[in-house]
Amino acid sequence: MPMIKNHIILALETSVAQATMILASKSGILSQKSFRSERSQECDLFTPLLDLLSKIPSGEKLSAVVVGIGPGSYNGTRVGIAAAQAIAQVHGCRVAGLCSFEGVPEAFLNETIWAVGDARRDSYFLMPVQNGRAQIPPKLLDREEFSILLAQCEGPKVTFETLHRLPENIDCLESHSDAEGLLKSWLARSPEEQEDLLNMPVEAFYLRPPHITKSKKK
Repeated sequence: MPMIKNHIILALETSVAQATMILASKSGILSQKSFRSERSQECDLFTPLLDLLSKIPSGEKLSAVVVGIGPGSYNGTRVGIAAAQAIAQVHGCRVAGLCSFEGVPEAFLNETIWAVGDARRDSYFLMPVQNGRAQIPPKLLDREEFSILLAQCEGPKVTFETLHRLPENIDCLESHSDAEGLLKSWLARSPEEQEDLLNMPVEAFYLRPPHITKSKKK
């Protein structure tokens, strides 16, 4: 892992079922925690997080918080972002949000990977991740378009889904994002890129605008 140039960084990834968090300084990893949670991240997060934060040396403060913003669990992503923002406010630092596919192991082993998944409403998403950077926004495609385009893509295809949610005969790897991967992705960026991310509002990675169901007229 590249050396952390300044102070202490917290990385959080709660947008996937196997949530992880890591605290690191320029001398290396100070502490790391993980827990599995499908729908109750708002309850399960805080015990390991508080334990992790207790490992910050006395008198020190975080210099940045890095958080995975999905695509992934709606609840888990929002809980992670809210926790990251609250912690950053206490420590007087800023938050950088990274697409969770930038934290998968395959992103560090290949120049290009393809992030794929079920976008619901009979559609699928396809997004290249090049040199550890997600090329957003993703393409939203129907089943036929998705299968045709994916067959033309060179490089590993990775997903956070169980494979039964994707069309049959798709050659795809079930992968995962974790806090250490997000930290690697963050440290691989130039100071200018880091500053740009720290200045951007941190929002959950939505594949499309939220769907609002309008009430029926009486």
